[in-house]
Amino acid sequence: MNKNELTEYVDFLLQAAMRKCYNLSDAQDLVQETLLTAMTAIDRGIVMNKPQNWLSTVLNRKYYDMLRQKYRKPTVCIDVIGEIEDKSESDDDSEDVENIRRCLANLTKIYREVMVQHYMNGKSIAEISVQLGIPENTVKNRLFTGRKHIRKEFAMENYSKQSYEPDDLWISNSGRSGLDGEPFSTVGNDKIAMNLLILAYDKPVTIPELAKAIGISTTFIEPIVERLVKDELMKESADKVYTDFIIYTETDRTVNVPLQVELAKQLCGDIWKIVDNGLEELRERNYYKKQSREQTVKLESFFAVRTVLHAVNNVRDEVCGGMLPFEEYPDRPNGGKWFAMGNVYPHGYDYDSRSYVIYDISGECVTDTADVLGAKRISLCSYATDPSILGKTDHNFSHLSSMTKLYYSVYLRNYDLFEMFDRSVLDKIDELISINFFHRDDDKKLLLNIPVIAMQDRWDIYKLSEKYDNMISTEFHDEFMKLMKNPVKLPKHLKSVPRWQQYMQCCDSFPMAVIFEAKNCGLFLNGYNKPAPAVMLCVEE
Repeated sequence: MNKNELTEYVDFLLQAAMRKCYNLSDAQDLVQETLLTAMTAIDRGIVMNKPQNWLSTVLNRKYYDMLRQKYRKPTVCIDVIGEIEDKSESDDDSEDVENIRRCLANLTKIYREVMVQHYMNGKSIAEISVQLGIPENTVKNRLFTGRKHIRKEFAMENYSKQSYEPDDLWISNSGRSGLDGEPFSTVGNDKIAMNLLILAYDKPVTIPELAKAIGISTTFIEPIVERLVKDELMKESADKVYTDFIIYTETDRTVNVPLQVELAKQLCGDIWKIVDNGLEELRERNYYKKQSREQTVKLESFFAVRTVLHAVNNVRDEVCGGMLPFEEYPDRPNGGKWFAMGNVYPHGYDYDSRSYVIYDISGECVTDTADVLGAKRISLCSYATDPSILGKTDHNFSHLSSMTKLYYSVYLRNYDLFEMFDRSVLDKIDELISINFFHRDDDKKLLLNIPVIAMQDRWDIYKLSEKYDNMISTEFHDEFMKLMKNPVKLPKHLKSVPRWQQYMQCCDSFPMAVIFEAKNCGLFLNGYNKPAPAVMLCVEE
């Protein structure tokens, strides 16, 4: 065999290397090392009677050289056909070694710890019994079960799509978040946590099954799952876990949007006659008359959004039984009281392509802060909507307690208080000016641009809004009922999800579709071209 003939085996070697390495870069390095060894052997006159077998052997050896260099771990060989010896020595040329180590890593803790101590650290059954404080028979049983699992799982590759193309799962909630922002903060931007929740959604699964699916050993998966269970995003069932909240897919989010938009166009004019009557009544309130023009438009946005949203939700609640009163929400760790929701987006998703996002709306978000600058309580109330309709209300920072204090200090024009704020809070001022929460006067003084009302006036707005949302839902009841189809289907085992979450996607785009149409037709905010986010600051002195 000569060097030129080696090229015939490149594809074969690359396929073999990919089965071992699972990424192209490492596989190409492995093939290169194998071919260099082969060329050296040819130069030395070594005869290869069976070139493919010879090259396979070299590739295997190079692979285990790479693993030893990368991990510097001891290897162990377990006879996966019959019972294993208490102390086994591995053959470094064996392709089984790494598979065994992978299987061992995928065992759950109670089996993994005895297997590692016995087979890798050479400890006797009696020593393990003392170390773990369990009977020797328990050690033997766990060794037997561990060997059984390895025999079953040996050489199996069950990696899911999540192991190489992780999806995004963004968490939100209805209710009161925990003190540290749970449940959102439990997951945050952690791709592993996101995809564990996705994998455990359709049915309960064991932790080793999750580990195999995501391509990470059980050892590293366990603490993440424990955190998700502790913060009540997952629930345990026997030896399995499952995701304990609703997850919406792209189909769930979009299937009902065309019907909602079309109905909003048909009904907008008639609905807005009722909303406009409510706005006229609002404009006669003394607390409204005390606001600046910049503040009144935001108060009107708040009233309009709340009224249309509650109108369609009245009919939704009739179908699904309604939302639980807040006091009946489950108590969660760290002071939380919430129901979680998740939105899953596939790997590589083009977020800019979401045409339906213009109609997105949050539920009302309220941040209460007590004993602030002489006030008993301050509440920031808002709805997050798409910037292209009313302007941006960013819950990621606008509803932090420190931000609420900043708003109130600017309202009081007490700028000396800025010294008590962290730099990260003050750095938000320019962005808050851009979204029309603040503005500067001719003397460059910072002024608050969102409405400030007394706490009793907040309840008056709610009562006034309820009066008109009931008119709308009564008059357009039958039309709204047409939206209440295609509720999101839940996995059969998932029992804790309130029914309103299944129906939320049926009508969640309708309120902003109505307001979008009203604004386009000149029925709302006519001639006003600045951001008018639905927000108000309520003060109890």
